Amino acid sequence: MAMATPEILLHLDDRDDRYLAEAGGLPDTPGLKSNHLPLKAAHILSTSATDPDIKEVLTAFNSIVENNNADTRRRLRAQTLYELAGSNTQVVQDFGLIAEQVRFIGDALKGLHETFNDVTARVDNSAVDIGSVVQEGGLMLGERGKVHRKEALLQAFLQKFTLPVADLANITSSPQSLDDDFFDTLMRVKAIHTDCQILLGSESTRAGVEIMDQMTKNLNSAYQRVYLWLQRELKFLSFETPTGNHRVRKALDVLTSRPALLQSCIDTLAESRQRTLTESFNVALTGGNGRSVDKPIDLMAHDPIRYIGDMLAWLHSALVSEVEALQAIFEIAPSDEPRGGLADEGLESLLETETRLKDHVRPLADKSLEAVLSTFRYRTEQVISSHEEPTLLYGILNILMFYRETFKKLLGPDAVLIAAIDGLISTATRQLQSCLRDLVRSVQHDLPSATQDLSPPIFLIDALARFKDLIKSFEASLISDDYKPQAFDMIYSEALHPYIQGCQTLSKDLPTLESHIFMVNCLEVSKNTLRLSTYGTENYIHHLDRDVDQHVAAIVDQLHDYFLTASGLAILLDTGNDEEPFDSGAVTEAILVECSQQLDEFLPSAMIDAESRLIYLSRPSLKKSIIRASLDRFVSDFARVEAALVDLPPTVFSREAFPRTTQEMEILLG
Repeated sequence: MAMATPEILLHLDDRDDRYLAEAGGLPDTPGLKSNHLPLKAAHILSTSATDPDIKEVLTAFNSIVENNNADTRRRLRAQTLYELAGSNTQVVQDFGLIAEQVRFIGDALKGLHETFNDVTARVDNSAVDIGSVVQEGGLMLGERGKVHRKEALLQAFLQKFTLPVADLANITSSPQSLDDDFFDTLMRVKAIHTDCQILLGSESTRAGVEIMDQMTKNLNSAYQRVYLWLQRELKFLSFETPTGNHRVRKALDVLTSRPALLQSCIDTLAESRQRTLTESFNVALTGGNGRSVDKPIDLMAHDPIRYIGDMLAWLHSALVSEVEALQAIFEIAPSDEPRGGLADEGLESLLETETRLKDHVRPLADKSLEAVLSTFRYRTEQVISSHEEPTLLYGILNILMFYRETFKKLLGPDAVLIAAIDGLISTATRQLQSCLRDLVRSVQHDLPSATQDLSPPIFLIDALARFKDLIKSFEASLISDDYKPQAFDMIYSEALHPYIQGCQTLSKDLPTLESHIFMVNCLEVSKNTLRLSTYGTENYIHHLDRDVDQHVAAIVDQLHDYFLTASGLAILLDTGNDEEPFDSGAVTEAILVECSQQLDEFLPSAMIDAESRLIYLSRPSLKKSIIRASLDRFVSDFARVEAALVDLPPTVFSREAFPRTTQEMEILLG
């Protein structure tokens, strides 16, 4: 069958046929327009044959229809309309079922709506009924929160201001022992007592007062327990293992808040230590009480200085041990530091407590030796009073002064031990001065005469030997530099100066020249002895040099007077005055001749005569300087006389009567 032309097949579009079938097979509906089919036909006819959809339909239709003629087209049209009508019928039936189901759903929805309205009404009624219950429940929940907060506050308050029954019993029970829990509980009670100040400053005044009263009772009970326990422990406390006494130290820390109880315990400890140290000192002295002592001081120290030195050495050793042991008790140990939550609040207080306790170490160590000091003082005074040797007494004085400075560094200047040693130093000083003064008095009582050679007397030689020994002891001593000037001055004023004064007394019985020579010899040997000291003796030597210079000047005057008398110049000078060497009116040629002859006799032996007059002067260099000074003055006087003679008239002065000149005198006298 030949392909139909596109124009023929345009009106057979399946969509238009569907519209036709719908128009023919369905009942008329009110909304169907009368011009619907012409519009569809016009729409189909206006469609272009080149439209892709139209082409596809035509091609498919061409494959179905074998003969494209009018009859075939009618049958196809009829068949299509029939099929379209059947399809529309089935659709209508299906839509009927759907409509039935929609009606069922509508009835169900209506029932649900009625049920919902009923439930909503009931809910609204119930909301009105339970609104008050919900409001009351909200109020109860709010009250519950307040109760929880009050409960937490109460628990915090009880934890802060109350103690468990077991802890309370721990600090108020009988004082059998004190453990770390006791001290922790006590610190807790003290903290509560302190924190009550906060309550007193707030609205909880009544609670603060009641809690503070209760804590005060607990504290008093605890302090009493600590006091009784500490009294018992201190009576038998051993310093041999001081590291084991940390509980004693803690108990002392506690009692710093009760100074009276603390002082009572310290007195108990001092009494205990006094008994122990007294027994130990007696054993060290005698080796008694059945205890083995290798070298008892009483048996081994035959020398008085060593005897006192051994006792002082024992005191020093005991004092050092005592101070170290007390420091181990009174100072904070790492294990004693506050633990747990109380560390921050207790550490500052504990450090302050340690400072107060350390102030008791030196006084307590000093007081522990008081009983020993009685024995030591008695024995030392006995040794001092039984010896009269100045060197030995000064050695005792030195060792006492040395240990005084040593003990002063350990105990301070106000200690009883220092006062006791000061008393012994005063006793030794008085005994030394008494012995030295007795020696001086014995010399003064039987003062010997000066020797013919004008040498220093025996008593001065002995005094200088004794002075040397004292100086050696002084230089070997370890006394403080502040006391050395005073000590040396005491030695000089008591052991040397009185003997120099004794020499001055002896010199008064000698002729003038011999008296000065004797004093120069005594002063020179004293100066030589002073120079042996390494200590600063320059001031003392300076004073002696000044005295020597005075005596030397007197010797020069005496020798100068001798030169004038022996040379005959005194005949002329005796007539002079301050302005003129002699009275020119009283000088005659005969007098000049006499003077010239006497001068000639003097000159050859002038040096020998001068040396013979100074033969007993012990220092050769000083002898030469004295002779030289005397000769210089003599030559000076001669020059004045010669100058005055030249001015006399020729009838009185001539070189034949007085031939000597100043130049000749200088040459002849060296």
